Amino acid sequence: MLKRLLSPLTLFNQLALIVLLLALLGVAGMSLAGWLAQGIQGNAHAINKAGSMRMQSYRLLAAIPLTEKDNALLDEMEKTTWSDDLKEAAEQDGQQDKLAALQHYWREALEPALRRATNAEQVKPHVAGFVGRIDQLVTTFDHTTELRLQRIIQLQLGMAALMGLLIIFTVIWLRKRLLRPWRKLLTMAQAIGQRDFTHRVNVRGRNEMATLGVALNSMSEELAESYASLEQRVREKTAGLEQKNQMLSFLYQANRRLHSQAPLCQRLSPVLSDLQHLTPLRNLELRVYEYEDEENYEEYTYQPDSSCEASGCHLCPREPSPEPCETTPQKWRLTDNHIQYGLVLAQLPLGSSLTHDQQQLVLTLMEQLTATLALERQYERQQQLVVMEERSAIARELHDSIAQSLSCLKMQVSCLQMQGATLPPEMQTLLGQMRSELNTSWRQLRELLTTFRLQLTEPGLRPALEESCREFSEKLGFPVVLDYQVPPRLVPSHQAIHLVQIAREALNNCLKHASATACGVSVIHRENQMTLTIWDNGCGIPDNGERRNHYGLIIMRDRAQSLKGDCQVLARPGGGTQVVVSFIPEIATGAHHE
Repeated sequence: MLKRLLSPLTLFNQLALIVLLLALLGVAGMSLAGWLAQGIQGNAHAINKAGSMRMQSYRLLAAIPLTEKDNALLDEMEKTTWSDDLKEAAEQDGQQDKLAALQHYWREALEPALRRATNAEQVKPHVAGFVGRIDQLVTTFDHTTELRLQRIIQLQLGMAALMGLLIIFTVIWLRKRLLRPWRKLLTMAQAIGQRDFTHRVNVRGRNEMATLGVALNSMSEELAESYASLEQRVREKTAGLEQKNQMLSFLYQANRRLHSQAPLCQRLSPVLSDLQHLTPLRNLELRVYEYEDEENYEEYTYQPDSSCEASGCHLCPREPSPEPCETTPQKWRLTDNHIQYGLVLAQLPLGSSLTHDQQQLVLTLMEQLTATLALERQYERQQQLVVMEERSAIARELHDSIAQSLSCLKMQVSCLQMQGATLPPEMQTLLGQMRSELNTSWRQLRELLTTFRLQLTEPGLRPALEESCREFSEKLGFPVVLDYQVPPRLVPSHQAIHLVQIAREALNNCLKHASATACGVSVIHRENQMTLTIWDNGCGIPDNGERRNHYGLIIMRDRAQSLKGDCQVLARPGGGTQVVVSFIPEIATGAHHE
């Protein structure tokens, strides 16, 4: 009968009905237990009141003979005897007669006796009788409380038994209606997942599980028919897709590596390595021009057996190993808006050719390399522009403040000197000294403004030094020799500006003080350390040279400290002076700017 009642319902509704029955049983059990517990709570309050009455009666007995001060005890006893807790408990347990008798005994017998008594022995029997009546009432309350507790326990046991039976029924129902069909359906789903389309499932009934079984059987038949035709087409497409997937993955990884913060050498190494695995190209070589100068470039070649393999870098400027077979040279220019950033050279073995996908791969990689080099050059230009703007701002501030003040002081001193006839000789001498010091300060300020307004017209250290050497060659009247032995693109622009300014300051000192007939600038890079030397064959360093040229020396040493390096002014062997600046370029330490 129960099966016929539940069969029209869905599995969800059947499960919801069982859960509803469990909830109703729980709510009913808790409601009945709460109702019985209220009676127990009322009896507990009544028992507490009865105990209070017992204590108050003994306090009254101890207070005999009573006085006006003891009326409060009588009033409290009166209030406790007619309390609502005792009244409600007596009505609930049917003990109104005992409570009424107790109240009557208090009002008619005990209270008058307490008021008349002059000693405790006179009223002691009345108190004992009153306490006895209280004990009888408390005993009755205790008995009814125990009965209610037993009923609560019996009720809880009954509810627990009903819920246990219902849970057992639920477990049996779940195993029969849900778990067993679900296992059958799961087995069939696993068989379909393992490409076994011959398995069938048989679930009886008209519920959701049976409907799902029929759907799975139908799906398995259709999959068996379509899988056979699709398998061949998949095999045909897989080979092409795998190759394209490798190329796309290579391009994605190449883009991530090229735009990482590692040095350029470490970024290019895995890219060129993977390109040789995906294409027949060999002897890959990347030339990075130093600002479109095709004669000065930084060369990278892939060396799988290089000594720097342990550090993760396979690109070193060395000759590639010759291939045993004949090859055809390949060349791709890295250009963007008529700007040449570099050149990629490779060798293609004879008899091999690049497929259309491989050609697209190489062209896309060339675009990525071009974009990477363009971004680096743009960053260097931005860094240089920021430095120049800051220095120009400082130069404007100096010109608008200190320069104008010095000009005003010079004019004021000139006015005073024009009135020299009326001034004492000491004052005229002092004015002459002031004018000389102002002229010296003005020249030093002009030199400082010239230094701050210096700009690198061409990006890079080498063009800037060449321009400075040409400028001072015209001023000195003889050529300033430049010996530049530094790999291209090694010194960033924010460090190059300090080197150029140190060189100009040293050449300016040579022009003013050295009386030299030859001077030169050398820049050498050895073991990650840069050494800038400015030398001359002039008169050398006098004893007071440090003090006489202390402004220029301080400027040069401050700039060397900005490079985290060292600046020394030394006597040159054979006569003359040399300024030596040593530091480690940031790129050589592994730093890279994005």
